[in-house]
Amino acid sequence: MSQSRPTSPSDHHIERVPASPDDSGPTTAGTGPTGGPGADPTQAPGAESAPLVGAPSQQSRPGPQDDILLATGEPLRAARSRGGRPTPAGGPAAGRQERIRRQPGRRAWVPNQHGVWGMLLFPPLLGILLGGWSWVDSVLLPAWWGAYFAYWAWSQWLRTRSPRRRALLLPPLGVYTAWTAAWGLVTLVLAPYLVQWAVPLVPLAAVAGWEVWQGRERSLVSGLSTTAIASLFTAITFQLGVGGAGGFLGTGPTAQSVGWPHAWVATALMAAYFCGTVPYVKTMIRERFNTVLLVATTAAHVLVAGASFWLASNGEVSWTVAVVWVALVVRTVVMPLRQWHLARVIHRPMRPKVVGLTELVFCVLVTVSLAL
Repeated sequence: MSQSRPTSPSDHHIERVPASPDDSGPTTAGTGPTGGPGADPTQAPGAESAPLVGAPSQQSRPGPQDDILLATGEPLRAARSRGGRPTPAGGPAAGRQERIRRQPGRRAWVPNQHGVWGMLLFPPLLGILLGGWSWVDSVLLPAWWGAYFAYWAWSQWLRTRSPRRRALLLPPLGVYTAWTAAWGLVTLVLAPYLVQWAVPLVPLAAVAGWEVWQGRERSLVSGLSTTAIASLFTAITFQLGVGGAGGFLGTGPTAQSVGWPHAWVATALMAAYFCGTVPYVKTMIRERFNTVLLVATTAAHVLVAGASFWLASNGEVSWTVAVVWVALVVRTVVMPLRQWHLARVIHRPMRPKVVGLTELVFCVLVTVSLAL
């Protein structure tokens, strides 16, 4: 799930050490749905932004230190050598930092956002559990996964300015784009009624593409649009399971008889979960110490938890769903506060990988509860 660019730093949580004139260099945003980003492939070797002292919260513009911090959970401690060039602290962390800088091609092949794997897998899995398996799913799923990987490769290519490094991104970009086109065409030939899903998917994809084009691939709007697209695959695979019955987008006269009302409730709650992870992950990583965002995110989770209790009382979902949403509310409050404490006091916040893997557990809980 995508993250927004860092907001302006707070004087209460961050301090900059002035950099010497020869330390200047271009900095642009890295990429990172719910996982840690890697360093910017456009960064000139040896160019570092001003080092941070104190709690590693936010920066006005993301640079290599910002990306290394998010990818490894460890700040880059620059030491001034006699020539004035910053040198990373020794040890394993320095080696990882260098690998992050030098491997833009690998990042284009495999997204380094750990939470994205749940987004790619669990919504279609829920639709299959509710509607049943269709052999067309074996064609649709490769098309869907290829579409996300193509989006990832294109976003990397668009934000890269170096012609040499753009060339490194062309193989994954071409492979994933061709893969998606081929499998997508076969899917539409086998199940032509799926073309109706272009109505909700195309506008959402246009929003996500526009945000990438504008260099805002980590914005809240970008994250919500991509997670909404992923969540709709619950309804799409459900429609495959019922053989296309239920009319246009499951709103036809026969929709009730094949279970579309429950499928749409499950899709909505799945979308609420994944869309909720977008601001939640921001409070854990790039928007640490943003109290307004934390309160708004908690309020949104409380509202969905209340709705889940109402749905359970009416027999629309199981009571397990309500219990899981209570756990999500607790996680939305406790995890960021713990993260903020670690960042301020210990200066070693939880790594994005830990955050992403934790969310995989909640993905399983949400999916199982909605399938009951």
